[in-house]
Amino acid sequence: MPPTKTIPAPQPFDFALTAAHQTNYRGKAGSDLFVDGVYYRALWLDGEPTGVAARPVADGIEVSLPNGGSPQALDAAAEWVAWLLGLDVPMDGFYEMLANDPVLAGAVGELRGLRHTRTETVWEALVHAVVGQQVSGVVARVIRDGLVTEYGAEVSVDGHVIHAFPRPRTLLEAGFEAVRALKLSNRKAEYVLGIAESALRGDLDHATLAPMSDEEAIAALSGIRGVGRWTAQWTLMRALGRVDALPAGDLALQRVVGEHYFEGRRLTEQELEDFAEQRWKPWRGLAVTYLFSRIRQDRVAREATRRG
Repeated sequence: MPPTKTIPAPQPFDFALTAAHQTNYRGKAGSDLFVDGVYYRALWLDGEPTGVAARPVADGIEVSLPNGGSPQALDAAAEWVAWLLGLDVPMDGFYEMLANDPVLAGAVGELRGLRHTRTETVWEALVHAVVGQQVSGVVARVIRDGLVTEYGAEVSVDGHVIHAFPRPRTLLEAGFEAVRALKLSNRKAEYVLGIAESALRGDLDHATLAPMSDEEAIAALSGIRGVGRWTAQWTLMRALGRVDALPAGDLALQRVVGEHYFEGRRLTEQELEDFAEQRWKPWRGLAVTYLFSRIRQDRVAREATRRG
């Protein structure tokens, strides 16, 4: 039997819903896999790609290293699972806010227990966000998955193949033409390689960005070519776990808020900023997480209906 460690689960917490959200309700997304009730992630532990498994048990979440590993590696894996699944985010205030917002509660009320999920690194979150600039969610997903499959380190765990998110140096060594071949535009390929250089310089270290205020972190990230306010705000949400970050420039978010609150009229960025400030602060990012969870669930359901 592989070594295991059980970590306590906060309340409210829905393991299946949170793991499904981490994989965009498709079972697999990038370095994350959710199959047969088990959440898998290929993590970089001690410089090596390592397969980690997590499953719900009576007294919490059981984390294991199916391929074996040291007690120190298991401890690190448990800490990473807690981080990736957002177990440390206090939720009571958010649900109190929901109770006073019948529109949002009606739209996402059945998502109770969904946590604010995260990426492994700032580098990973930035690449995800840049790939998603000005393209559909479907196109972005295909490119992201191709990037991870082509350049991520392969790990076999419990009979499943997953890939650790590519290291910055790996993409730099692959070069512009190889990155461009992933169906990125010339400019986005340049952005991704520039972000890789920033990561290697240490500019994206979590320890450096975490103590900053939201605006300080946005300013620091926006100094990187290709990273504007929208990209930086998504990175704050996904890499730093900021539950009040608001990517107000997101067109899909402007549309969905307009549908639910403004009789179908898509909001401008400033209108969304003003609305969220008044209605959701200090839980704006968490409200966005829940809204996009609903969008993704609906999209997957529509695709399943078309296929059926």
